[in-house]
Amino acid sequence: MVSAGVHAAVAAACLVWGVLTLAAGRGRVPLALAGASLLTGLWASAVSLAPDDPLNGLPGLLEGLRSLAWLAALLVLYHRFAGAVALRPVLRFASVGVAIAIAVFAGAAVLTPPVSQPSLASPGLAGRLALALLILLVAENVYRNVGDAARWHVKLPCIAFGGLAAIDLVVMVDAVLRRAFLSSLIEARAVVAAGALPLLVVAAVRDRRVRRRLPVSRTVVFHAATLVVGGVFLLAVGLVGEVARHLGASWGEVARASLLGCAAIGLAVALASETVRSHIRRRIVDHFFTARYDYRREWQRVLATLSAADNTEQPLLRAVRAVADAVDSPAGVLLLADDGSDPFLRWQISWNLPDCPSLKLAREGSFARGLRGGEWVVDCTEGGCTDLPSEAPRPIWLAVPLRHPRDGMIGLVLLAPPRAPFPLDGETFDLLRAIGSEVAVFLSERRAAERLAENRRLADYAKRFAFVAHDVKTVASQLRLLLANAEANLDDPEFRRDMLTTVRLAADRIDSLIARLRGSAEPGHPAPAPPAAEGLDPAECLSRLARRHAPRVRLTAEAGLAVAMTAEALDAAVTHLLDNALEASPRDAPVEVVLRRDGERAVIEITDHGPGMSTEFIRDVLFRPLGTAGKTKGSGIGAWQARELAREAGGDLEACSVPGRGTTMRLSLPLARRALATSPTPVQGRAA
Repeated sequence: MVSAGVHAAVAAACLVWGVLTLAAGRGRVPLALAGASLLTGLWASAVSLAPDDPLNGLPGLLEGLRSLAWLAALLVLYHRFAGAVALRPVLRFASVGVAIAIAVFAGAAVLTPPVSQPSLASPGLAGRLALALLILLVAENVYRNVGDAARWHVKLPCIAFGGLAAIDLVVMVDAVLRRAFLSSLIEARAVVAAGALPLLVVAAVRDRRVRRRLPVSRTVVFHAATLVVGGVFLLAVGLVGEVARHLGASWGEVARASLLGCAAIGLAVALASETVRSHIRRRIVDHFFTARYDYRREWQRVLATLSAADNTEQPLLRAVRAVADAVDSPAGVLLLADDGSDPFLRWQISWNLPDCPSLKLAREGSFARGLRGGEWVVDCTEGGCTDLPSEAPRPIWLAVPLRHPRDGMIGLVLLAPPRAPFPLDGETFDLLRAIGSEVAVFLSERRAAERLAENRRLADYAKRFAFVAHDVKTVASQLRLLLANAEANLDDPEFRRDMLTTVRLAADRIDSLIARLRGSAEPGHPAPAPPAAEGLDPAECLSRLARRHAPRVRLTAEAGLAVAMTAEALDAAVTHLLDNALEASPRDAPVEVVLRRDGERAVIEITDHGPGMSTEFIRDVLFRPLGTAGKTKGSGIGAWQARELAREAGGDLEACSVPGRGTTMRLSLPLARRALATSPTPVQGRAA
């Protein structure tokens, strides 16, 4: 009835296509496509072995399996590109159709008339019609219901299987109308199958491109494209030069050499141009990748731009460039709000555009509302920037908001048009919003760092002022004590010498306090001199202070010590501690002052017999500014200042106290090199 040679050739072709499909890809989709091709080849082989009865027996059974393999391949494609959820209704519909077709084919084995006698009452013919219609419906659903991006991968299998099912449907309908099968149509469907199955090989190759990313970086593609463009240009110039050489024997060689030299220089200038590079990226490189951006490299670029250590470029300028480089914009303007309460976004800096200091935008104005609180990038070429003030430079291409996750829209970047045509889409807007948010965080942290530095300067000034105020109080107390004793002891020569010494020290102290308050960095007020290399003898300072408060101070000092601290700082620290001890102790209980050596440090211990302090008070209050031990006239600065002065010299201050048993303040200071070179000297007692 049909040609055995034709079906044998079709079987060989289908087997070859099946092997190629299997080799072209890995996974369920290529496996399903290869299975459909191989079963089609087996069906054609069975027909070639029984050409007199191609619709019954083994050929008929393999024909049914072949159609089921086509249907299964379409369902695998649908699951691959539409997902399991979208597949469920189609799978239920297909399962019902397959069940009906199998039942009809099973009935065809025992019922009459055979399929060679075409009639709608023939179970074999009815089963073939049902399968053909089912394959057509599934192919149409797969093509229509997958996304636009996936349609490129499914259209060839849908065309192949849908076309073969349509041929089967035509053969069966024609047989019902003619009451006989045409051998030409039966042979034609085999030939069409051999011609349609190569589409499955192409589909398997496309499926591989879905599963694997192109193993070439954008940088490699860009440089390769640049070399190709440059090579084509030089080749064209060389061709023109060759033509010129053949036109004239005398000037052709000169023209060719000159043309090649000028072309090489022109090519170098073009490749160094950012505009040319942008055109290469837009027109060549972007076509190699499904995504427009390499997000890893984009994020690395943004972070590198914002965190650049090059001090020649301002941070605000880097912020503009971080946004502009994402869309190849060569210029931009940055507007920022001064703080969260500022109702305007004000001009901060321009990059490759004229300065416009008067430019400002109301944060609640119509233009800002068009940015939707910082979540919308506005394309100014489509009339989105009609509300932009006239002070803004022109032309403006994009308005990119800088939206902070906590503070909302804190700024705005206006970008000039790109060097090369740059198509805008949702992917570009998403990237710009993400970069704008990162830039907003960068600018917010920079502003917080600046304010923290200002607060530190203010705190440093307040600290100096607190020290000065406390030292002024100390000097006033000394002068008040001097006046109290002057009337009774003015005729005493020793008292007069001590009085002059005290007044001189008070004047020097006031001068040093004024210098400290002004700050050492102020011109005309040099910083206090560092301690001398040979160090300072603390015993002299302690003896002078003990004599001033005699007989309430008992001093025991080890001779031969020298500390690495200035006389002013040591005097201020010990004075604070000694005054506190005298105020805490009863009048009849002397304050014990001990100077001794402890390894490589000099230790000054000042012990009073006052009410003492609790551990919690020492930990939480004593060494904090404005913390006092309940003194009505205390300022809460003395202990804190004494410890700060000791730590500035490399030492420390500790408090040892028990409530009801007094307090010992232990001041430890590093020894100077002179004291470290000598052995310890026995302790000597000095009565004050």
